[in-house]
Amino acid sequence: MPLKIRKATPYDVPLLVRVIDMASGGIVPALWAEMAPSGVDASSVGNGLVAREAGDFSYRNGFIAERDGVKLGGLIGYALPTTPQPAGPDVPKAFVGIEELAQLVPGHWYINVMAVVPEGRGQGVGAALLNEAEERARDCSCPALALIVAASNQKAIGVYQRTGYTERARRPFDLSDFGSESTEALLMVKELD
Repeated sequence: MPLKIRKATPYDVPLLVRVIDMASGGIVPALWAEMAPSGVDASSVGNGLVAREAGDFSYRNGFIAERDGVKLGGLIGYALPTTPQPAGPDVPKAFVGIEELAQLVPGHWYINVMAVVPEGRGQGVGAALLNEAEERARDCSCPALALIVAASNQKAIGVYQRTGYTERARRPFDLSDFGSESTEALLMVKELD
């Protein structure tokens, strides 16, 4: 069966929450746990954010890769505003550098998160999702695509480099509050012809 990429629906919220978890190495769900009111778990917070009609993690910004009805991966992406938006006061300290990097690419089509589930790896799912992002960027007349990846994620960096992304800038990415080693966040950009 051929691989199909489609727009996400509210039924895809659980997969998109899983994609966010995998893409962030568990960091975003840890933030959700901090945000959660007493008695509410992180996945409930994440499901609520992804199920919203608007926002950076909204399912409306999502794309799902599936084969024969089996969901193999997902991507959340969108065009950034053409005027940089300063980070708000509620941005966690660890993510200030990421916000600064995103401000360097106004008007670009931004891949917020992307991941392929383990059973979908090695089947061209990631490449298909990146191709979808490129098509969406062209549809929006964006000059380029952009994404941010941890410098410690060499496997992902290799994938992005092989598909035409180059490093544009980097910032500190302090993950010590989340029990991970600090690293750097890399802004990678793919210019469109």
